[in-house]
Amino acid sequence: MVIKSWESNETLEELSAKRRNGEIVEGVVRSITSMKFPTEVDGVMKSIEQTMLKIALPGGVTGYCPASEFRERDHRSYNQFVTHKESFIITDLDLDNQIAVLSANKAAEQLRVGFWERLEDLKLQNRLDDEVFVGTVTGYNRQSGVVYVRISGQDTYMFRTEWSWREREAIDAQQGEKVEVKILLFDKEQKVVRVSRKQALPDPFAFLDTLKKGEIIAGRVDAVHPIHGLFVEVENGVVLKAGKVRSLEEPDVGDRVTCRVGEVDPKNRRGRVTILEYPHGKRTKKDLGSFLFD
Repeated sequence: MVIKSWESNETLEELSAKRRNGEIVEGVVRSITSMKFPTEVDGVMKSIEQTMLKIALPGGVTGYCPASEFRERDHRSYNQFVTHKESFIITDLDLDNQIAVLSANKAAEQLRVGFWERLEDLKLQNRLDDEVFVGTVTGYNRQSGVVYVRISGQDTYMFRTEWSWREREAIDAQQGEKVEVKILLFDKEQKVVRVSRKQALPDPFAFLDTLKKGEIIAGRVDAVHPIHGLFVEVENGVVLKAGKVRSLEEPDVGDRVTCRVGEVDPKNRRGRVTILEYPHGKRTKKDLGSFLFD
């Protein structure tokens, strides 16, 4: 069922003004449908059945974006974009059927011009490292470990090591999620932009500047490696190499420990602690056969 985009002349006039001025409007993808739509074929306009995205625009207006005008490349399914907030330009107002025709591609093209101008301006002012951009996660390739983020109509990418300061943290990027990132590098000629979410987050290793040799601090055993040894997390995302006093039994991952700070090297993001005790005792491991001895 085709929902009319407007019911009143007032709404039509507002939409006409936005179209005339090439104004970018924000809309939410409400659903995907198939409908006949006027399309030029070999110089002749024909009504052809095609995939359309129904878009909820401000003021209760429903717009229609052909799939070919939603992204520069085709997708097997557009259902993944339902609920996503996107930018559009009104390209046509079908007065006979009372529907507003939209294009996300034209909006993206307009936004990209401003985006590249902004990048070049920030670079000239040596302010690029300080600027934070808001983008939308468009995908994550688990095999290559690359996260894709769209900023102002421009597709960018991020290596998994730039997702978080915690090296072993799993990437929980959700398609459509808004994330803050910084630009690591860009090439206008190649239209390539690499970004980092990590650099837009507070650096947890700044915590090392607050530590003093001999200080007693709390921590949690992060890893027990047969070759590389012990590692203790002393602050969220800050994991340091650790030793232990001889009289202490071997720790397990997850044990809460009291440590003495040894050498600290904030510049190289390193440090060392010594485990002194288990303030709350060792974690009790569940013995699958313990019921035999209770």
